[in-house]
Amino acid sequence: MQGTITRLYPPPGLETRLPGVYLDHRLHTRGGSGRPYVYSNFITTLDGRIAVASEGRTSHEVPKQTVNARDWRLYQELAAQADLLITSGRFLRQSIVGEAQDYLPVGAGAEFADLHDWRQEHGLAPQPDIAVLSSSLAIPMDAFDPYRDRSLLIFTGTDAPQDKVDFFTDNGIEVVRAGSGYAVEGHAMLAELGRRNYRSVYAVAGPAVFNTLLEAGVLDRLYLTITHQLISGEDIDTMTRGPSMAPPFGMQMVSLYQDWHAPAGSAQWFCIFEPQRS
Repeated sequence: MQGTITRLYPPPGLETRLPGVYLDHRLHTRGGSGRPYVYSNFITTLDGRIAVASEGRTSHEVPKQTVNARDWRLYQELAAQADLLITSGRFLRQSIVGEAQDYLPVGAGAEFADLHDWRQEHGLAPQPDIAVLSSSLAIPMDAFDPYRDRSLLIFTGTDAPQDKVDFFTDNGIEVVRAGSGYAVEGHAMLAELGRRNYRSVYAVAGPAVFNTLLEAGVLDRLYLTITHQLISGEDIDTMTRGPSMAPPFGMQMVSLYQDWHAPAGSAQWFCIFEPQRS
């Protein structure tokens, strides 16, 4: 990729190539002792838009104005370091009707061949395993077909109907009850993933799943791309969806990079945040 990015924080400012910036974080080594390292990623506009309504779609999509190959490269680098991806039943429903942004990474394109090599060199499986969070268990079975070469889990609540659980189990997909009621509880989910020896968990789902991680206090790092754009709009998604948090979930900046080369006609920041230390 042409053009460098500039590290603004911590100082001093340094120029660096974009490919490999996130790989240097070695996230696959940070978990341990039965506790996976959990990280997530979003791209947003200056006015907080992560997804918008679009004509002819049944679900929201990432704004076309923000989509760019440079952010996508870093998204793939984060996936390359994961033992397991967390997604949602909503994503799988979108994928079956052609409304998902892409297949779950790591991407198969030639531009990502180095990431597959990187996984092999560091002793990781060819692709991350997948955990799906779903309270309804309304997931088309066909949506799992592209991922049958990976280990698949569904997390749901204790009140999920047994007939639906049995349906997935009979089709070779394990269902784990984690949390009371129908919703998944973050601590119970992470404890189960820890028992299965997952070390690095990348949440690639939307605001509802992200809120589950925040409510449980299990998020270790947030990678946030902020495009220097204002797009407005009324029917939009922001990063979290759930009850107001009291006190707020405090975050502190770890690093900040300036990218002058995307999106088209604009620029973007690559930000990294961790929970505020007391």
